[in-house]
Amino acid sequence: MHSSLLHASPRLRAGMVGGMEKTLLGLVAAGALICCVPSASAASGKQFVLQVLQDKNTLVDVGAPGVGVGDYYVYANVLGRDGRAVGTDGSSCLVTAVDQGKVTTSCVLSVKLPEGQLTAQSLWSTGEGVVEMAVTGGTGAYRGASGTLTCRDVLTPAETYLVELDGR
Repeated sequence: MHSSLLHASPRLRAGMVGGMEKTLLGLVAAGALICCVPSASAASGKQFVLQVLQDKNTLVDVGAPGVGVGDYYVYANVLGRDGRAVGTDGSSCLVTAVDQGKVTTSCVLSVKLPEGQLTAQSLWSTGEGVVEMAVTGGTGAYRGASGTLTCRDVLTPAETYLVELDGR
């Protein structure tokens, strides 16, 4: 079980469906890691890898106990490069469907960096091995940004995200 869940309320722990807690809890953390682009031209055809240095998350169970439609996961992360903090993020994933243990969520992510902010979103279901989010825009150096954010090794010490921004 993810270390942040060890300190979670019994309702949070009981509300998880099978092994999906690792995947759902990491989804936005994954998307959240769009940080660390070093230059003002960062939104123009750049590719970079980020690390989750600190992962904070919780399930907001709004209905009957257990994961159900309308519940949501909320995330706040410290993001890094080479083990050094370089930004923060915040995100939420709304549960839109639960069918035979498969949970589908709609996730929105905001990343705050020194150069500006990036946003991303994705529709994602448990059991999918790779989480790929669409970069939907940004501010500052990231104004007009588009591309993808792919997360790997979700909720492990090796968790990383590959951000690929389209050229303009």
